Amino acid sequence: MNHLAGTPLVDVEPCSARCARILAGREHITLLVSPGNPYFSAARLAATFRWAVQAVKRVDVLVSDLEMTAATYLARGRPEHHAYRRARADISQMAARIRRARDTAGLPGLRVSEFAEWAGTAEYRRGLAYARQAIADPDYGPLLRAGTRDALMARMPQDWEPTPRQIDIGLVHSEKTLPFIVNAVGILGVSETVTAYSRPTPDTRYFFLDGAKFRAFPGQGYIALRVREPGCA
Repeated sequence: MNHLAGTPLVDVEPCSARCARILAGREHITLLVSPGNPYFSAARLAATFRWAVQAVKRVDVLVSDLEMTAATYLARGRPEHHAYRRARADISQMAARIRRARDTAGLPGLRVSEFAEWAGTAEYRRGLAYARQAIADPDYGPLLRAGTRDALMARMPQDWEPTPRQIDIGLVHSEKTLPFIVNAVGILGVSETVTAYSRPTPDTRYFFLDGAKFRAFPGQGYIALRVREPGCA
């Protein structure tokens, strides 16, 4: 499935046959959005929102919070005051883009929240405890560190390489995301959901592999979702 009538062309890549079945059930989708990521323009967000409300019955938009966004800048070596100032600016800019996207898509009531709003819930803590078990395991921990390293290197000079300490700092963002990878279904209180991001990585795909030691919770899926419309740059 990569197109619905009346929407721009959208590429959809489920991480497994199970993820495809959950998406086909049309119950719910959890859209992850990262402030500071240039992919998430207002035009792409509007196109994604239009596609999502046609593809499933209910949609949630989850935005990285201040701690997560600042962690990326801190891990790239920015001073703390600069990292938080830049993170606040990114979050403010993303909130404005989301408002424009909802208005453009005709979806002013679309639910948008930040990760921090869910961090105190029992199901978030359950997902986080499970994710931390995976992080401590040699099957998964190195995958997450490698994925965090790659994310930190994006938009940095070609010869820049994060230190182990910088990767540790970047893991704040990665770790806080994982409950919505493995247990958005429980956190949001839905029967089934697919969590969606613009690009899957080996550390997110891992939880949906048949032979993985740690698997996403029942009813939880994951897809890559990218808009391919020339006007959405």
